[in-house]
Amino acid sequence: MKYKYLEYLRTFAALTVFVNHIVGKLPYLTIHKSVALQSISAWGTEAVILFFLLSGIVINHTVKKYGQNTKVFLKKRALRILPIYYFCIFFALLIDYFTHYTSNSTSNYWGSLFFVATLQGSITSPISTIAVVWSLSFEIFFYVVFAFTIGKNQLKLLIIWLLLSLISIFFYYVKLEDNIIRYFVLMFSFSSLWLFGYFIYEFRQRFDTNFSTAIFAFSMIPLINRLQISPQFYDIIIYLVTAVVCFPIFIFALNNNDKVSNHKVFTIRKIYYLPIYLIAAYLSITFSKSLMISKGMYLSIPLISLILLNERIEKQIKIRLRSIERFMLFVASISYALYLVHMPLIFLFGRLMPNSLFLNLFLIIVFAFSISTFLEYFYQKSINSFFKKQ
Repeated sequence: MKYKYLEYLRTFAALTVFVNHIVGKLPYLTIHKSVALQSISAWGTEAVILFFLLSGIVINHTVKKYGQNTKVFLKKRALRILPIYYFCIFFALLIDYFTHYTSNSTSNYWGSLFFVATLQGSITSPISTIAVVWSLSFEIFFYVVFAFTIGKNQLKLLIIWLLLSLISIFFYYVKLEDNIIRYFVLMFSFSSLWLFGYFIYEFRQRFDTNFSTAIFAFSMIPLINRLQISPQFYDIIIYLVTAVVCFPIFIFALNNNDKVSNHKVFTIRKIYYLPIYLIAAYLSITFSKSLMISKGMYLSIPLISLILLNERIEKQIKIRLRSIERFMLFVASISYALYLVHMPLIFLFGRLMPNSLFLNLFLIIVFAFSISTFLEYFYQKSINSFFKKQ
């Protein structure tokens, strides 16, 4: 069963990362971009948080639906992740070679090849031409740990994992000298986001909400994610608060498809999220170093949704979504390949034609969607068919 609204979220996340990197990496735009453009486009971190939460939800759904054991789970994950991943890594290396790009070190290459490269650089950093692979280092860690919890004691093991991840968050903010220890603290800390997604799906039928509440909570994400409560640029506590803010939109997306539950249901209402907005607004106004135009936008978006969203507007939004449903589902279907392939293309055309904005945009969009479609609908399907015959 496809959860249509989850696919919409996947599309939103994929396109957000795409736009974020175009604005942030294309030479012409990095020089000439306006404050407003930067404020609208700089939502890449929020998108990756959505991907982690979605991953936890989808893995729970998939394992429950197909009843996979550890071996089958790892095999299916490897088959889904690795073919397109290594294709895109090789593609990025070719671009580096032919454009004579020399800023990457040997450790960047092997770290990306073996899924230990992170933006924090605990062991090493990713290849700059395809830096998005840092998130796959986390995903692979999540999958491997999860695989060994599959079985009759899974819930207990997941709770232990969750406790370890919460304890690790404390050490995440402590300066640790050993690179390996820092790496595992990082992995366990961020696994709390993935587990949050897993448990959203696990207990989805105990909660309910409506469209307007989901939109109000979801509209707070940029505001929440720009709060800085520690010197750490990648602030896991803020990301966990962001995950909590995402909760209603996932509950709405999941329960929109599911049958009515026999459990006692707790209804999530807008009033429950209003205090979070007010606290975040106060912290943003008082402590945030964001520019005033950015603060104003992040503060106003939730208020606009709170004041203007009603049944008539909700109906119009749903009509508009239905009108672009095929496009949204298509982008969702190629989102993994699009996530990996777009950044090498931005670097390629940006290095070849640094001052040609509109030609760059045209070529990046055409090639990104064409290659992603090829990878998902032909390359990946051929790989799947080959292994089914074995």
